[in-house]
Order: sequence, then C-alpha cells, then structure tokens
Amino acid sequence: YYDWPNTWKHIRELQPETCLWSDAGPDARWVGNERGEAGVTCWATLNAADFAPGQADMKRLNSGDRPGTDWIPAECDVSIRPGWFYHAKEDSKVKNAQQLLELYFKSVGRGASLLLNIPPDRRGQIAEADARSLREFRSRLDALFARDLARDATATASNWRGKDDRFAAANVLDGWRDTYWATDDAATNAELVLEFKEPVTFNVVRLREHLPLGQRVEAFALDRWQDGHWTEFAASTGIGNCRLLRVPPITSAKVRLRIVKSPVAPAIAELGLFWDNP
Repeated sequence: YYDWPNTWKHIRELQPETCLWSDAGPDARWVGNERGEAGVTCWATLNAADFAPGQADMKRLNSGDRPGTDWIPAECDVSIRPGWFYHAKEDSKVKNAQQLLELYFKSVGRGASLLLNIPPDRRGQIAEADARSLREFRSRLDALFARDLARDATATASNWRGKDDRFAAANVLDGWRDTYWATDDAATNAELVLEFKEPVTFNVVRLREHLPLGQRVEAFALDRWQDGHWTEFAASTGIGNCRLLRVPPITSAKVRLRIVKSPVAPAIAELGLFWDNP
C-alpha cells in the first residue's frame, strides 16, 4: 500500500540526510521490540551497512554490534497503555509508577533511550490516569537519585593517566559528564576504589562512560569489602551512556570497580551508589 522501496528511494533523492527509522535506515535505531526493553548488553554501535532496507534483524537491533561502524544508540518504544491509542476501557490498565521505573532500568539503564507513548484522550488531553502515573513515576525517579551516596567517599585508583589530575579517580564523583577517570594505555584492567568513613547501604549502582571517547568497557565487576577481604556482588558487560544495576542491599565501607575487559584505556565519568526505597 505504501510502496516503501520507492518511498525510501524518493526520500533519499530529495533529502539524502533525512533520518530513516530502523529497518529503512537504520539511521535511527528501533530496539527490536515494543516492550521498551534493550538487551542486557546493548552496544550503542551498529554496522548499519549490513541492514538491507525493509529487513529488520531484531536480535541485532536489540544488542547492537561490537565492534560497530556507526554510532546508533537504541531507542526503546513502549506505550503507557496496552496499545498505542486511548480507550476509556483501558484506564485501569495504565502502567503504574513501579512498572515505568522497571522500564527505565531496562532502557535508560542499559544505555538506550526510553520512548514512552502517552496517547491523548478524546478531549485531546492526557487522561488523568496517565498523568497520575507519570507524576508518581517522576517522584520515584527524583527520590531514587536525590542523593548519590558515593559523593561522601574518597576515590583512589590503581592507575590514572600520566598521574594527571584531569584523569584522577575523584572525577567519577563530581557529577560532571565531561570529567572522567582514565588510565594509561596499557592499564586496561585497572581498579577504582571508593572508601567511606562509615559504612553505607545501597541497592542501585550507576556507571557512565565518557562518550566522546566512545563505548570502551566490555566487561566489569563490582566488589564490597567484607570481613577483611573483597567479595564480588555484581558483574556485567557494557557501560556506555548509563548503566544501572539493581543489587541486593549492600552495606560496606569500601566498594571497588574492576575493569575486567576493555580493548583500550577505560574512561569512566561516574560511579554512583543509591538507595531505592519503594
């Protein structure tokens, strides 16, 4: 009906720089589902030339390519309702704040963006059920990230680039995306330690890389200091723009980030610790 091949061709001829969505480009990248969930490892890079127009490889769109030729982060589309349009009979089926928070962790928390569909009702306004859920969601986010417990720590690292303060461990605590901890080229398996005057309790960890230098870290682990030695409490792959990890409640006076695998020197902009109290 839409004659997509000729439509895409026509767009490319008239406006070559137009961004075509997903399987038509992919200049902008669909995450491969409509559940709002990125892959547990979701690389921001993709080999766009591998995607023929009209053919969506949902698995690869969900996970990305490593290595990848093009920087095309995933976009996670999902509706606040069962479908994409408003129906009064679905007012009781609007996703609640907790469900939206879980979607946030599975999209933004995996380095992607969350595209949340909120359909207008027959008045052309957002229905109260949707608005109420969104307000509660905003409150949950604000409460969760109101206090970064890591800001009270002292940060040290096994290596920092050239012993230069511009790349010191403390940069992961200053709240700025453009400052970061980086290592010498050969120190790709470095460690960073946060030490507190008193033990802190947290159940959410947030990591960020310095994106102007690309997505570098391929695998990492997190340890707590317990009974006089380090004990691993989390490990995963990929960091990128934002990596959120839910962990069992951890109480410790020291937390360690280990870079397990990175092809080049890591560049970490943030290591944050938070307490989520529903």
